[in-house]
Amino acid sequence: MIFITPVLGIIGIIGGLLCATADLLLDLKGTKNKKLGKMGVIDSEWENMAHWRFVLSDILAMFAVPMYSCGFIALMMILKKEHLVISTVFTVIFLIGVMGGFMIHTFLCQQPTIYRKIVAKADQELAEDVIQSAFRQIYVPFFTLYSMLVIIPAIAVIVLIIIGYIHAPLWCVILNPFVFQLVGFCFRATKLEIFIDAPSCCAASLGLAAYGLLTLICL
Repeated sequence: MIFITPVLGIIGIIGGLLCATADLLLDLKGTKNKKLGKMGVIDSEWENMAHWRFVLSDILAMFAVPMYSCGFIALMMILKKEHLVISTVFTVIFLIGVMGGFMIHTFLCQQPTIYRKIVAKADQELAEDVIQSAFRQIYVPFFTLYSMLVIIPAIAVIVLIIIGYIHAPLWCVILNPFVFQLVGFCFRATKLEIFIDAPSCCAASLGLAAYGLLTLICL
């Protein structure tokens, strides 16, 4: 346990950084990008982005998702020593969310390809209809699993630090994907060109990497 926990924490950090790279490949579109369609889930810059970016993004996510999971699992292994039930419950919730992590990323990587192929046949309306219909179909599992991966475990970790179940300095309440994502949204809200995409688009992944860092702090 003494050896395995820090190793898992380090793997978690690497996995989160790898996933952040995958996010940047997928979502770094620049200031010219416009949201299209009634649901706003289509990006105008999809047509100009290199296809290899979506392929490589999905490949990186394939490795990143199980790797960043190690950070949270290691943290729960530390918590388990004193609070077995709590650590087990949130490990299960997180792992169910992880199941959706790769599914969500793959879905988002496929959308640009589908859109571009249909638009190439000069049918913009059909392209928008297909993408929006696919998104509506996956809407429930998409947001449910995202909540179980990013939001619920993060809030739990914040509370567990505050009440002293996780023995870490109080400032460590920022080391989770929920807080990182909020910070990313704040950067984007400034409307400054430099913050149009990053760090908002990769903030959650950096937050997942932070679980590994939190684990090392708790050792």
